[in-house]
Amino acid sequence: MHKTRSGRDLPLIHSHLPCLTVIRVKRSVLARNAQNVTEPLWHTFSYLNVECQTEDWKVHKRTVCVKGEIWNKTERTLRKISGPNNPMGRLQSMEDNAWAFRRQNPDPNPSHCDGCFRRFRGHPPNEDDIDETGKPYEDCGSVSDGKRCRNCDWVACRDCMRPENQKWSVLAPPTGTCRCLKSNFGVRYCTLTTSYLHGDQKKHYHGDRHPEVSASGYSRSAFEDEPRKCGNCGKVALCLKGEHLKDLSPLIQ
Repeated sequence: MHKTRSGRDLPLIHSHLPCLTVIRVKRSVLARNAQNVTEPLWHTFSYLNVECQTEDWKVHKRTVCVKGEIWNKTERTLRKISGPNNPMGRLQSMEDNAWAFRRQNPDPNPSHCDGCFRRFRGHPPNEDDIDETGKPYEDCGSVSDGKRCRNCDWVACRDCMRPENQKWSVLAPPTGTCRCLKSNFGVRYCTLTTSYLHGDQKKHYHGDRHPEVSASGYSRSAFEDEPRKCGNCGKVALCLKGEHLKDLSPLIQ
């Protein structure tokens, strides 16, 4: 419990930041419904603890108090090995160069899916397509059944495009998402509602969005008051407010 200056006890909520205090205050308001029923609503307030308020935030946010010791060690290690002159940075540079060459010299008949690495139907199996018994793995169907991005040349089979196979993690980006940051297989993300799957497999797309209000999963109040030019496609449309651009989905904000 958190005790106020007047001596009143308020419920505390666990915070993932040790230096942050979060409290919930319940108050009653008149519900806007036909029955005029009075129902409780919770209000949440958060603030830095007294001993942390005088700290330099740019320095303080990198301390154990904010992120935790294990996270900070992991973050420092990743920075050491992922810079442009370090192992992960060099590997990323090699990968980017390989894809740049591939975009300039696209294979007219790709043999394997970029998402699951299985071969397309009609191509002979290589050593990676054969199991321990010498039997070839099942193919992933025809290349025409999947999709191919004209911008980045990412090729995905029909299985990799299925919604149930989409996920996002550090080691496994969504296979049905191409390597373009602002679009997916030519469909601009700004025309779609928010989704954690949108991005270029390394970064999430957090730019402007102007989906149809009725199909967006958001209410009209989540959109800006007046139409404006989209920063992604240039179309004048009613855009989502900036506070929603990093939502994982309309239901997870």
